[in-house]
Amino acid sequence: MRKMLALSLAAIIMAGCGSKKEKDSYVISGDIQGIPDSTMVELYPMSHSKSDPIAEAMVIGGKFEFSGKAEEPILVMLKVKDNYGSTRFMLENADIQIKGNASAEDVADGKKDYDFKDITVQGSPLTDKYNELMSGRNELDRQFLAMRESYSDIMEITTGSDKGKSDSVRATERFKAMLAEEGRLFAAFDSVFNAVVRENKDSFWGPLMMMAQVTYLSPANRELYEVLSDSAKNSHYGQMVYKELYPLGRPGDKVPDFTATDIKGGKISLSEIAKANKYVLVDFWASWCRPCRAEIPNVKAIYDKHHADGFEIVSVSIDEEENPWIKAVEKEGLVWPNARDTDKSIAGKYNVTAVPTMVVIDSEGKLVAENLRGEELAAKIDELMSK
Repeated sequence: MRKMLALSLAAIIMAGCGSKKEKDSYVISGDIQGIPDSTMVELYPMSHSKSDPIAEAMVIGGKFEFSGKAEEPILVMLKVKDNYGSTRFMLENADIQIKGNASAEDVADGKKDYDFKDITVQGSPLTDKYNELMSGRNELDRQFLAMRESYSDIMEITTGSDKGKSDSVRATERFKAMLAEEGRLFAAFDSVFNAVVRENKDSFWGPLMMMAQVTYLSPANRELYEVLSDSAKNSHYGQMVYKELYPLGRPGDKVPDFTATDIKGGKISLSEIAKANKYVLVDFWASWCRPCRAEIPNVKAIYDKHHADGFEIVSVSIDEEENPWIKAVEKEGLVWPNARDTDKSIAGKYNVTAVPTMVVIDSEGKLVAENLRGEELAAKIDELMSK
């Protein structure tokens, strides 16, 4: 009887364990000393572009709490509202405890830069996984900061205004040693970056590592993105990576059409201009952008060479003020259609994050090429116009 009773109790216990449900919400309990009372702290989703906070809480005695439901795990940044500095952790449906200390120093604009020290996160297995995957990159960051500190004296001279002293330092063996160490670390960054993404190519961790390890992605990262599995590409972070790497989609995809007021006060339509030509270069620029102005002679040479055969340019300025834009257009002699994107609505459609940004489309408004400048741009237009 005792044996049967013990077995029955064991079965009940096992059944209870087996029926335990996963949490469908989260509670984040924070205890970070060094943040003033009544200060608000916020949670931001990690992103390479500007984003809004998803939650905020008030700090009293260093303590604060967030609660809610995570539809899927995401990487978030804990920040002190209206200030700089953050610490990261994975937001998942669990009871999460965040403890540690924060110190702050004043910065020029009246805000504070918070340094979150000795932060520990408990109750979040995904945060443990994230920290493990980021350990290689974090170690290289530590080595890079140490390297810059050890060479701070010559870096101050080489970035200063005294050209004579700068040239003298650049000729030393110590400067060459610094460049060699810097090159070694950059190569190590690339190796670690690629390895951790490839090792996690079949889950959301792959694209998350692409986002988390760098502040921006470039077309050079497209090859690595294509290594990801379909499930990884379709994940939240897979879609974020795709949008950043292919802001207008792949070649052959239709680009957004737009109508704008040109510099003469008339209306221009990109689709109508495209129909009337073989190829169109859409050039996003600004009068204050030095690389944009430096590229203009090359663009003008391409225009002069191919315009008569069906090549057109549409320049879209993101200048906020009208007069500098008009003066720049006149000074540079930009004879093709020029428009000013005053509310950044056109730039927004094209996911323009920096200027110059150049996009080549065909007569049907389909993407042909992007992110080309200088000789590469000239060679591409030569190739297209020779067909």
